[in-house]
Amino acid sequence: MNRFDVIVIGAGSAGYAAARTLGGRGRKVGLVDKGPLGGLCILKGCMPSKTLLRSSEVLQLIREADELGLRVSSVEPDFPAIMARRKLLVKGFQDYRVEGIHNAPNVALITGTARFLDSGAIEVEGARYEADRFIIATGSAPTIPDVPGLREAGFITSDEALELSELPRSMVVLGGGVVALELGQFYARLGTKVTMLVRSGHILSQEDEDVQAGLEACLREEGMEILPYATPSRVEVANGKKILYAKIGESEMPLEVDEIFVAMGRRPNLEGLNLPAAGVVTERGLIPVDAHMRTSNSTIYAAGDCVGDYNLVHVAIYQAEIAAGHILAGEGGAREADYRIVPYAIFTDPNFARVGISEREAESRGIAVVTGKYEFAELGKAECMGKSAMKGFVKLLACPDTGEILGAQILGPEGADLIHELIVAMEFRCTAERLMAIPHLHPTLAEIITYPAEEIAEKRLERLAHREEV
Repeated sequence: MNRFDVIVIGAGSAGYAAARTLGGRGRKVGLVDKGPLGGLCILKGCMPSKTLLRSSEVLQLIREADELGLRVSSVEPDFPAIMARRKLLVKGFQDYRVEGIHNAPNVALITGTARFLDSGAIEVEGARYEADRFIIATGSAPTIPDVPGLREAGFITSDEALELSELPRSMVVLGGGVVALELGQFYARLGTKVTMLVRSGHILSQEDEDVQAGLEACLREEGMEILPYATPSRVEVANGKKILYAKIGESEMPLEVDEIFVAMGRRPNLEGLNLPAAGVVTERGLIPVDAHMRTSNSTIYAAGDCVGDYNLVHVAIYQAEIAAGHILAGEGGAREADYRIVPYAIFTDPNFARVGISEREAESRGIAVVTGKYEFAELGKAECMGKSAMKGFVKLLACPDTGEILGAQILGPEGADLIHELIVAMEFRCTAERLMAIPHLHPTLAEIITYPAEEIAEKRLERLAHREEV
């Protein structure tokens, strides 16, 4: 009864995808999760955060309605109602996932926390379970910095930021990444005074400078304060207020706030798994895997946040399906993970979305590129939509010799949706010349993509003419 073909540890997006794939192909699967079921994306990530962001986005649109000739006397956010809507939608998403788990063919849910006994067995709540193969998909948890006084004063992570019962009057955000930016802007738009501490010189430290500067300008325009080269040194409590001291250079700046929001990345959930007993090696707190998602023990696979590199739901599902496919096919015919095209997006307003390499990455890897860029402020459809749609740009990177598109960045309205055309273009190794020739509806936001492609094509012609002259 406690013997399975495959045991999947973790029932989030990756684990569920693996179990469903394997069970659907007739494998007997044990799916281990301590609960609550649903996974990070549904319970504490993508779905609740995007639900909240929609409320603040519409609020901002209403505030700017006078530009469109619409007179709105007043608009105020109803914070409890916003949070109630989030709770209702998440419950629906969770119920749907739970139903899927219970109805998945050949999948048995095992409730509890798994611990490896050896490479072929785990223990869950005192019971032993055995399998020929295992898939580790245990997800991740917020990283908490070691700042004196922080734990004593109290703080929130993204988990709590999605479920606050009262709107803070002031908040300091530690971090300048995706979660910090999305939820920081959400609270700022609802009326919280938000101050963001960024360790590097800019937000999104891995992105190109024009992306950093463009998004920073939009956030500051809305009243958010961004402090570069700032780190938290200590926290105190006085008169019911939290006082965080930010170290900037050689000086300390006291920030008196109602709430401290820690958004400094995530770490894999590997504690308690007893991986050494299974022969699974970790590096820097992550599980290294090969192209088939196998760990150092070839009978044990890993997928999702515990692997690292990409803390993205669509990548976690992709990796889980790669692992399941290899278990089903064996060495012959199984596909390998290919990360040439890994899109990601930040659902700030404006959105930022990217696929492929950036200029920063191209330079660091010694890859020659030619770029094309076009501002939304010069696009007719964006002008029709109003000033909120005129922020940002589209930038394409291509190979100078072939014209193949190697990367794309969109900072602007609906960027997370517009990027998909470029994902498809890169999948089929489309060139800038071919992309610019594809008819696009006018006037649309999507037609902006043809303009940087045209710029690249012109630069390539100039380059070719120069070569011929030489």
